[in-house]
Amino acid sequence: MRIRNNRVAAVAIGTTVLVALGSAGGAVAAGMVGSIDIRNESIRSVDIKDGQVRLSDINDRAERQLRGRNGKDGVDGADGKDGAKGEPGVSNIEADGPYPGATKLTNGDNSTAKWVAGKPNELQSSWVMCAPGKVALGGGFSRADEGAAAFKGLQVVTSQPVQVVDGNPQAYNPIAGDADGSFVPNGWLVEGFNDGDTDLIVRPHVVCADVAE
Repeated sequence: MRIRNNRVAAVAIGTTVLVALGSAGGAVAAGMVGSIDIRNESIRSVDIKDGQVRLSDINDRAERQLRGRNGKDGVDGADGKDGAKGEPGVSNIEADGPYPGATKLTNGDNSTAKWVAGKPNELQSSWVMCAPGKVALGGGFSRADEGAAAFKGLQVVTSQPVQVVDGNPQAYNPIAGDADGSFVPNGWLVEGFNDGDTDLIVRPHVVCADVAE
């Protein structure tokens, strides 16, 4: 009877030790699992508990991309306004490229004069303005319908973003508090010379968008 009781005690003690070792081993293993221990593309959505991964757990670039998709004015949204909350972004992108001498924009503004021929020393220009409230993201220029021979005397020396105020493409209103004097452009300016014998249409182009603050 005494031997039997000792055997029972031994089995109980052995079981306790195994449980303790199992718990300790699990704790150590959990603290040592790293990226190298996980097979690539093996973690799936079903393995992650809902609400456990937040934007703060993701790197900054990925966070901005996710906010862009779901944010109020995200670039990746259908109309940029579907999400509940988001970081600054852009929406309603458009491009304008009028024909000076022929086109007067209805949702923005532009210069209307051609580049007069035979004035090699006179700086001439074409400009185009975004629709009210929009910001210029980029721009450039192109020729119109004249042949290559007419453009041999064309020299473009400026193609840059500008601020257009009341038809003046040389306005300058820097951002308040900006040490570099940066400004928010709303148009595009092209300048140059026409040394040829044909009046030319130099088309300025500007890409505009609503930009959320």
